[in-house]
Amino acid sequence: MRLIFRLSYLLFFSFFFLNVSAQEPIEIKKKEMANISSIREAGFIPIMKELQISQEMTIIDGEKNSEIITLDKMKGLNIVNFWASWCGPCIEEISELNKFQEMILTKNLEVQLLGINIFDKKKEAVNFYLKYKPFFKILFDNKNTISVKFSIMGVPETYFVKDNKILFKYMGKINQDILERGINESLKY
Repeated sequence: MRLIFRLSYLLFFSFFFLNVSAQEPIEIKKKEMANISSIREAGFIPIMKELQISQEMTIIDGEKNSEIITLDKMKGLNIVNFWASWCGPCIEEISELNKFQEMILTKNLEVQLLGINIFDKKKEAVNFYLKYKPFFKILFDNKNTISVKFSIMGVPETYFVKDNKILFKYMGKINQDILERGINESLKY
């Protein structure tokens, strides 16, 4: 009798704990799916991918254009805009990105805005910098491989990366309103 009671007790609690632990991932998935729906409604493409990079990049500053940094851990919220010098929409969005960088500085937001040149030679990237004068950090992809790591399909594309995880991207010319919506969506993670 005692054995039957113990087995019943064991079965009951095993079922209870297995059932509770099985529900947790479902709740997490529901929240994640709600966030993905919200991202899509805002015009973004969800990605949710851990970013594993260790990429040497040159800082384009209009003067030396030779300082090498390693882009690896992207802590906090990073907005990464990929562009090319020959891209019309990339040229058109520079003023919007500059306004956004100004807002980041004025409001003291914990956001880093990066522009990464792809598909160009370094001289073309420097000429673009000198002509359009972006005042956010501009990097040049020395090895022409960063586009593969981000799975870029074209330019311009803007990625929202939080703590080394690509949350979502926006394809096409971006503006300050879209960037602000991206920050708001990023806060959900």
